[in-house]
Amino acid sequence: MLRVCRWHARPWSRVRQFCRAALAPLVPLEPAAWAAAQALLPRDARPLFDAMARSDQQHAWRVLRSLQARGFYDLPLMQAALLHDCAKRGGRVSLWHRVAVVLLRAFRPDWLERWGQLPAPPRRGWRYPFWAHWNHPQLGAEMAAACGCDPRAVLLIARHQDPPTNGTGHDELDTWLAALRRADDDG
Repeated sequence: MLRVCRWHARPWSRVRQFCRAALAPLVPLEPAAWAAAQALLPRDARPLFDAMARSDQQHAWRVLRSLQARGFYDLPLMQAALLHDCAKRGGRVSLWHRVAVVLLRAFRPDWLERWGQLPAPPRRGWRYPFWAHWNHPQLGAEMAAACGCDPRAVLLIARHQDPPTNGTGHDELDTWLAALRRADDDG
């Protein structure tokens, strides 16, 4: 079944995201932003942020700032904003894989879903970045948990790509999750 993707409704947003990602290697995260991000993370989680691609660091910073502009300053939510895409680097998810993912979501979401639900392919295989992209919420949550992030941040990272109707059952966490999803889409 071919699902309608948000890409159809927001093509200019996707073009803007592509341009930001393509130019990210030329524009490092400002030192003050980097220092603020480091201050919000547990010491053992800071290397996760440091290892992220520049485009992902900049995206994470935009997500965090978007949440703060909406009045959210809760530490678990800030940690989730900073690390929600931390597993993409280890998954070798490049800019071109991201473009392919957007196109697959628009035109062949069944392929992407099938590739993501299969067991992990060999890390050097062509399907691995697609599998990693599909599974990055769970992989990132495991990484954040291992590095001492707040358990609520871990849950938010694990659920940030779930459908909006799939809440946590806790009012505060559901509010945070909805805010994180919105900021992630806008960022």
